[in-house]
Amino acid sequence: MNNNIQIVEKPDWVSWEDIHNVLWKAHSENRKNGIFMRYASLTGEEIRQRVEGKGKLFCAITNGKVVGTGAAFEKNVKLWFTKGRKPVCYQCFASVLPEFMGKGIYKKLVLYREQYCREIGLNHMMFDTHERNKHTINILKKNGYKFVDYRFYKDHYNIVMVKWLDGCPYSDFRLWYEYALIKLKIQINRIFKRILKR
Repeated sequence: MNNNIQIVEKPDWVSWEDIHNVLWKAHSENRKNGIFMRYASLTGEEIRQRVEGKGKLFCAITNGKVVGTGAAFEKNVKLWFTKGRKPVCYQCFASVLPEFMGKGIYKKLVLYREQYCREIGLNHMMFDTHERNKHTINILKKNGYKFVDYRFYKDHYNIVMVKWLDGCPYSDFRLWYEYALIKLKIQINRIFKRILKR
């Protein structure tokens, strides 16, 4: 891990447009590979509206420059593992500038958001990303995140991953089963919709 990197809550001298610029640059490689991240295209003002007053945005800073971002806030979700509608600590606006990747910054941002989750009294850390965003998915898997849901958006699928901060209450088989079943249902529905459109 790079010791010159500080993780701090977004300071006042960092504008929301600065945050947008870091996100946009950080996801340039994804765009080259045909992976378009919805949050990276939001304006600074749209990012502010989604975060301010709801949670915290953390910045990875070195030499007065923001090189990474990550937000976390409480979000109500209705998924099989929440047993009804319960809040989770939702992670978003995750980024690290390409020239700073591979230095442990992303992992550090994840750990800071997990600490924030504990501080606000939540147990579940949730993250969703494009299913082809393998780099992020691999980092999260190495840090104890499990596949729990599969979502279809108009042009791609997202994988939802969760980490239980006090230990996962489900077996690996149960997690695999629930995830595989959800994925199968979504894909069958998509096939039937295409058939019906003919």
